Amino acid sequence: MAAAPATAPARALVSSSSSSRGVNFFSGTSRPNLVAAAASASAPGWRRRDPAVSVAAGSAQSALGALAVDPKVDKLLDSVKWDSKGLAVAIAQNVDTGAILMQGFANKEALARTISTKKATFFSRSRSSLWTKGETSMNFINVHDIFLDCDHDSIIYLGKPDGPTCHTGAETCYYTSVYDALQGSKPNESRQVTTTLYSLEDTISRRQEEATEGSGKPSWTKKLLLDNQLLCSKIREEADELIQTLLENEDQSRTASEMADLLYHAMVLLRVKDVKMEEVLEVLRKRFSQSGIEEKASRNKS
Repeated sequence: MAAAPATAPARALVSSSSSSRGVNFFSGTSRPNLVAAAASASAPGWRRRDPAVSVAAGSAQSALGALAVDPKVDKLLDSVKWDSKGLAVAIAQNVDTGAILMQGFANKEALARTISTKKATFFSRSRSSLWTKGETSMNFINVHDIFLDCDHDSIIYLGKPDGPTCHTGAETCYYTSVYDALQGSKPNESRQVTTTLYSLEDTISRRQEEATEGSGKPSWTKKLLLDNQLLCSKIREEADELIQTLLENEDQSRTASEMADLLYHAMVLLRVKDVKMEEVLEVLRKRFSQSGIEEKASRNKS
């Protein structure tokens, strides 16, 4: 179960093309015809707190009935292996960065509401009621897809957060490194569970901060950050070397190495332009449901 969050981003990049058309758990079928009320969930007034979001345990079943789910969704809900209390672990994950945002619990009603409203909804064990993340803070997690693990006993809400997820104001609830703690370091709320790509982005960002201090011998990254001409020439050089691996039929490891060089230098340029990799991935995700011809035409219009 623990391995699911790590593999979900790669799968989601392929499957989230259906996000503009809604969640589809059933390969080869059309999107389930969900609730009529769900249409209003994405209307301009969706940020207003919905008094129906928090539902007492006694009326939870009536809330599910009010959702009037499609039979296919009902079948999907029944396929989940809810525990003895009718709950399953529900993990929220950033659709673009892959960062694990938070972990809670969901019951059948919470998952049904998440499917219909596309807002990450959980079941509060302490309050014995449903709650939608962001109903008070307005920092909703907008769900693009939902994954069940192989045993159907845990859930991933793959989505885009409107703001910080943690009640502390941190972007994710997971900012405490066990290994740092064992070495006596205090938790750092600005730290995130970062993948290789975002660790690199963070390193480049720190090099930029060091470059402004102007102390010590500059690293290669610092030099690139301070010299636009050098940076541009290196990107052209690395792009050409990547192309040559195709033209000269070089081996796969060489191609991977040259792509790594190009990606690194391109990310330095993003840092200079104050553009986050998350923004780039968001652009890519939005193009999944759009043909290349359509995307090019939209650029010309703008």
